[in-house]
Amino acid sequence: MKKVILLLMLVLSSLSFSAKKLYVGTNAEFMPYEYLENGKMVGFDIELMDAIGKELGYEIVWSNMGFDGLLPALQMKKIDAVIAGMSQTPERQKAVTFSMPYMLVSSDEHFVIVNENSPLVKKEELKDKKVGVQIGTIQEEFAKELGATPQLYNSWTGALMDLQNNKIDAVIIADVTGEEYLKSMSGLKKVDVVIDTQPGASIALRKGETKLAEQINQAILKLDNDGTYLQILQKYFPDKVEKYKSLKENK
Repeated sequence: MKKVILLLMLVLSSLSFSAKKLYVGTNAEFMPYEYLENGKMVGFDIELMDAIGKELGYEIVWSNMGFDGLLPALQMKKIDAVIAGMSQTPERQKAVTFSMPYMLVSSDEHFVIVNENSPLVKKEELKDKKVGVQIGTIQEEFAKELGATPQLYNSWTGALMDLQNNKIDAVIIADVTGEEYLKSMSGLKKVDVVIDTQPGASIALRKGETKLAEQINQAILKLDNDGTYLQILQKYFPDKVEKYKSLKENK
């Protein structure tokens, strides 16, 4: 019996060592996409990527780093993929290969948030104002397009804390993340939205990794069809479930 148990342990051990690993980078500052809960990374992107990995036979090995360091780490082969609510801007498309957008419910609004005592009421008033954004994000481009002066932060929390203390004039942030911060941080209010016309959040891979991109696309579609995607969506974006179901019925 001991010999049988030892043999089974050796087999299981060899299987674990032979499992394919996919090293994935994220920035756990973007609730509910990815964030820390009791020291553990959780969120929509985390569970979706883990499900994609399971579908493709990969063990996902996570790296949490600054958002602006994600694509350089990918290009330097420190990681194999990035999932971090990252939009496909033209500049990024030149540098990396993207999967299909994985937010199957459109999420193209970004909140303009100001201090509750601010006189600002619309995004056009941000011209020449100091607008807080996380460094390297698409919101930095929105601020520039509106004629504002982007104030760069390593985290959204830092930007919003400065907004609470009137050190900046506004913050531009993705809608669902903005909603979460508005629930937990006092003294702030949403006054307007900026619409993103770029392709939505996608998984970034090294330039030319088209085969892996297509495999990830097929995995996303399978998870969509077998109900796994809906389960993850219900957990992190419950307010988007009805729209998701409606879009799916009308396909």
